[in-house]
Amino acid sequence: MNYAILRTVKLKTMGNIGGSLAHNYRKIETLNADPNRTPKNHHSVATPEAVKQAIQNRLPEKRRADAVLCIEYLITASPEWEGWGNDKEAEFFERASLWLSEKHGEENIAGMSIHRDISTPQLVAYVVPIDQRGNLNCKDFLGGRVKLSQMQTDFANAVTDLGLTRGKEGSKAKHTSIKAYYHDINHARDFRITAEPPRPELFESKASYGEKVISAVIEQIEPTVKAANSILMDYEKARVDKKVAEDSYDTLKKRVEPYLIATQGLNQEEIARVNEVIQLESLKIAVERDKIK
Repeated sequence: MNYAILRTVKLKTMGNIGGSLAHNYRKIETLNADPNRTPKNHHSVATPEAVKQAIQNRLPEKRRADAVLCIEYLITASPEWEGWGNDKEAEFFERASLWLSEKHGEENIAGMSIHRDISTPQLVAYVVPIDQRGNLNCKDFLGGRVKLSQMQTDFANAVTDLGLTRGKEGSKAKHTSIKAYYHDINHARDFRITAEPPRPELFESKASYGEKVISAVIEQIEPTVKAANSILMDYEKARVDKKVAEDSYDTLKKRVEPYLIATQGLNQEEIARVNEVIQLESLKIAVERDKIK
């Protein structure tokens, strides 16, 4: 049995969006992608910066601090499907694009990409969840489990004549989230992230806002935090070792730069808390490594 596959992930910060786009446009190392086939990928928008700008242009000025800014869709089919590499593949992605446009409105789609440099081709789309009243409303787009399930059924019905069917409804099979998938395949080595500070609430205390900033920074650097400590140590070693080549130092500096940007503007206590998280994660890695030995 060959299945139509549809997954979604909610992106709540511009940092999350930027990280996703960097992967989508292969601006970071993607271990499961064949660089020789990357030119075969197709993007409806030329650059990740243009997609990010389109998302920002669509966002309303007034929105909740924790609002979902964008929904990332991943649409594909079973690896064994006989349609890959022929006319059915083109038809599948054409229908997927049309389905998304009709479902959420073409004006809300900031960009779509088709990846053909991986073992099973896939479509990735960035949708800004703006409802008919002009508000960010992810719940209206995805709803709860029942609404998401119905959406998966609707999409499967749109491609059923291509030899695809919907997965079993109500199945308890666990699927890897897009965020976890990206994290795993890149081995937590993506250091090209930016930190987007949250907006303060009206009459919010300075202490409360400080806590929110710390949480936001930690959340946004989480995909790289497991590798940060070792790289920071290498960076410091390169800085003090006068025998290290200039290019090696510059390379390390570039890799650690996002960490420095992410903590810029924080006071010493706040930076210490971020570093504490990094050290704890590094300790966990060391413990696991010892177990393997």
